[in-house]
Amino acid sequence: MIHGDLVFSKTKVSEGIIMKQSQLCSILALGALLASPAAWSAEGAAGGLQGTVHDFTQATGLTPNTNPPAGIGDVGLCTYCHTPHKAYSTALLWNHTLSTSNFSWDIAKTTAGTDFPTFRGDTYKGATAKCLSCHDGTVAIGDIAWFAEGKPAILDPMQHAAPEPANIANGANMAGNHPVAMPFPYQNQGSTYNGVTTGPQISLDEWQPDPTANGIRLFNDDGAGNITAGPVLASTGIECSSCHDPHNKKTADDLFLRGTLTGSDTNYICLKCHNK
Repeated sequence: MIHGDLVFSKTKVSEGIIMKQSQLCSILALGALLASPAAWSAEGAAGGLQGTVHDFTQATGLTPNTNPPAGIGDVGLCTYCHTPHKAYSTALLWNHTLSTSNFSWDIAKTTAGTDFPTFRGDTYKGATAKCLSCHDGTVAIGDIAWFAEGKPAILDPMQHAAPEPANIANGANMAGNHPVAMPFPYQNQGSTYNGVTTGPQISLDEWQPDPTANGIRLFNDDGAGNITAGPVLASTGIECSSCHDPHNKKTADDLFLRGTLTGSDTNYICLKCHNK
């Protein structure tokens, strides 16, 4: 009998090597417990997506776990963002239609002389493009590529339109929002990221040298437009998911922040990167 990488002969079976059925049932029950969301809740106060505003399993609006209108079926927990087949891209098996907005801010440079970034939602490779596919107000929440062996006629007609609080951008206009898709001075060294280079007036002592030690997620740009997770000297940058965890794996579900809204130490979200 074959089980994983182990092969049991009939002789070994007869010698009682295979566990009794009661023992096996006990192990399976333990495995089910460990796989349950409750068992993993120690990773974060909220313990994952279930019950958060990113839980659309029975919802067509922004409120999780509500009964859908007639004719609109339930979807899987991951469906609005990922699909195992016929996704828009192999990377992340991304399922949600990307925005075609050309995102920009209303000022040209930071006080350090760093240019504010620009990027197009459906071509930019950073995580921010995925976030803005729902949160810029131009793409319907239910506009996905593939569900139940077809493209859905309708899963959710709603859009994040003003004054919807989940809409952080006004279409392409990111004015008033913390910059993303731009360089971070990892290890107190300037970076080039998304075509933007750290400004010459930067005060490097005002930045945490390694925010990843404080739970922040950093990214790197290989110079050819390919952006991947993890900091690399001189090519490190920040994205929306630097400060927010959309899967709520190790957060308290307070805006999916990787830190707290208040405080005066590095548990406070701002001081995880800024040294003030």
